[in-house]
Amino acid sequence: MVNEIKVGDRVRSYDFPETKDDPSRPPCYVEGVVVGIVNWEGCDRYEIECTKRIVCGVESTDEAGTSFFPPVNGTRSIFGGVTKGVEKIAA
Repeated sequence: MVNEIKVGDRVRSYDFPETKDDPSRPPCYVEGVVVGIVNWEGCDRYEIECTKRIVCGVESTDEAGTSFFPPVNGTRSIFGGVTKGVEKIAA
């Protein structure tokens, strides 16, 4: 994978990646640092330590320090296709 995400990378994990560029849909995502890659519930997942969360366009730091576990990009989705909701961002 060209844009491989590794432990230590700063990332944004979108709840609905298919709508991230749609200005009519408020963004929903978690930003943080990848602290591990774990196998959980049958698939490899990024362990992201949250620094901030955006829910329906509203920023919150209430969950700072909480871990989130989105599937590793390229994991087959139960809805068809593959996951692609996590991207690197500038440090």
